[in-house]
Amino acid sequence: MAFNQLDKPQAGETIAIMKTNHGTMKLRLFEEIVGECATNFIELAKQGKYDGAPFHRIINDFMIQGGDFTNRNGTGGHAAKGPGSTIGDKYDPRLTHMRGALSWAKTSMPHSIGSQFFIVHGNRVHFLDHAECGPGPADGYSVFGQLYEGFEVLDEIASVATDRMDRPFEDVIIESVTIEKAV
Repeated sequence: MAFNQLDKPQAGETIAIMKTNHGTMKLRLFEEIVGECATNFIELAKQGKYDGAPFHRIINDFMIQGGDFTNRNGTGGHAAKGPGSTIGDKYDPRLTHMRGALSWAKTSMPHSIGSQFFIVHGNRVHFLDHAECGPGPADGYSVFGQLYEGFEVLDEIASVATDRMDRPFEDVIIESVTIEKAV
């Protein structure tokens, strides 16, 4: 069977169950395709790093961003290897930025992925894909998962009121992220 990013998880695939104060989202993780990019998220979740972290940047019809468990404002966090650690990008042409895609936030530098991630809310965001941005090692963003259940929660979070810096007026909190195998 050919791979499709939008398929429901197959038995044995890794999934993340993200409980927020707005409801639960379930995400399929592409560990077999992007390796460390998915494993970093899995390990951070298992370490409990995301529990209590906010979605600190929300742009309706674009994305919701979270994962800064140290400073809680988009300036902190680190990879699963520990304080100060980062990982590199990993791209696969089968993975694209579409509604519900789970991708790493980072700087424009290579090897700058820590713990911050975003979930795409809009439909016209392919400009984030590596193929659209250029051939460099840090051109584009690394998709490592896909929302398959809880789109209404994504919509609700994306619709909260925000200030001019895209910060929500009322906290949007990741209560927990648990990692499981699909059955």
